[in-house]
Amino acid sequence: MQFHRALKYDAKLRFAVCGPAGSGKTYTLLQLATELGGPVALIDTERGSASKYADLFEFDVLELDSFDPLSLIEIIEKAAKAGYRVLCIDSLSHFWTGKNGELDKVDRAAQGMPSSFAAWKTVTPIHNALIDKIVSAPLHILTSMRAKTEWVLDRDDQTGKSTPRKVGLAPVMRDGIEYEFDVYGEMDPDNTLRITKSRCPKLTGSSFRKPGEELANVLKQWLAGAPPQAAKAAKQKLATPSAAGKGEVVNGSQIVAVLTEELAALWKRMCSPRGITEEFAQLKAAIEQLAGSTGIAEYSRILREHGAHHPKHFKTPQSARLCAKDVYVLLEKLRVNARENIAPLELELPTQIPDVGQPLVNGEVR
Repeated sequence: MQFHRALKYDAKLRFAVCGPAGSGKTYTLLQLATELGGPVALIDTERGSASKYADLFEFDVLELDSFDPLSLIEIIEKAAKAGYRVLCIDSLSHFWTGKNGELDKVDRAAQGMPSSFAAWKTVTPIHNALIDKIVSAPLHILTSMRAKTEWVLDRDDQTGKSTPRKVGLAPVMRDGIEYEFDVYGEMDPDNTLRITKSRCPKLTGSSFRKPGEELANVLKQWLAGAPPQAAKAAKQKLATPSAAGKGEVVNGSQIVAVLTEELAALWKRMCSPRGITEEFAQLKAAIEQLAGSTGIAEYSRILREHGAHHPKHFKTPQSARLCAKDVYVLLEKLRVNARENIAPLELELPTQIPDVGQPLVNGEVR
């Protein structure tokens, strides 16, 4: 066990907003996700309501009608592996009160038991695993939660009468959920977000009317840490001696995490069919320079895995960016090998290398 210098790099945001219906929770999540930079994925628990914003924001959606927290853990893992940079959960409350949610699990587990208290012994570990996944996932996670009005009774000592008083909004979720997030706020019917808990000092006690770019800029500045090369050096320092000594290549997800700024810039330029084609052409040329025909074969394989035989075949910038991420990982591995004088990557070279500009029929070039 050894302490080391604390260093913030490639920080991922954990953001939660609570509010009543119509306060603008879904719109706020999509606005912040867009400002943070895509690709963006959204889990919709409201029967397609988020897709009504598809003309305003670019995002991929997964609509659910069952809300098992174990399924949410799996979805978060898949979103990270797919290369999404931001995942919105709209809303987290359904995984508490909805069909197959935590309360539903408690009710079923309590059947035959003297009380529901004992049933929590089986559900609490699931809840803790979900929170751990949200906190540790290698992408920004933004969540919304439904709100219930919270009241307290003020007792008048002189008259002995008690008067109800509204003290705020409580999230429809397990008590204490707000402490798990970096930034937590409440939205009112006027679309004003009031920050009630924040690890970002500049946001403490702040309010934002129709939150968007202003809030996102503060968050991005706070999340920014050491420059990529310094962060990479820190990771290498923390690596095991055997790995560092052999100069082993870190896996693709770690490479992308270190070089987020470069990859984000590449994604940003892929905002049009022409931009997509040009970025893939540059990636292809760089791979060919480092690995020749073997690299081009692997490049072609990655495109086929994403359902395209040429960059112009991508139907949306989102799908193109997800593919570009995998191509970029390949390129970075080749770069690391070249810098460290490691033997070439063992890439599968087919007997005939297809031209990605030609269509494939039954796996053959036609």
